Amino acid sequence: MKRTAEIILTVVGMVLYGLPVLLSTILLNVKDNPEVRREIERGLQTAPNAEQMGAVNMDQMMDFLGSFATFILVAALISIGLGILSIVFLKGDKKPKAAGIILIVTAVLMTFGTVGFGLFAGVAYLIAGIVALVRKSKQNTEDVQTVDV
Repeated sequence: MKRTAEIILTVVGMVLYGLPVLLSTILLNVKDNPEVRREIERGLQTAPNAEQMGAVNMDQMMDFLGSFATFILVAALISIGLGILSIVFLKGDKKPKAAGIILIVTAVLMTFGTVGFGLFAGVAYLIAGIVALVRKSKQNTEDVQTVDV
């Protein structure tokens, strides 16, 4: 049985998980840029609630930004890797149940793991996983033995 729909949805999910990879890579590259740091400081000073925020330590804020971007990058790359594994399982109808379970678990966990950035990719993985679990393989008529009673 061909699993074209599941494979296409998984590839769409992988492409959509590529967006958090791209965004987090950009964040990691600009976190040490002094111009970006000055712009953030200006934005914090001109914010309407600047008095309520108190003194913000920019070093801690930039470190948090780097850690946050790294976390999202790792989660999205794991999701893409599990998508590739699922496609391998779906190709040739080898292990569609295992692929479906991997896709569903990845969709749920990594939607939270990417802090919502992978929501649409998670939906694509979830639909592909459900279809992989629900769709039954066709049995050849030659494989089915008739029993005479």
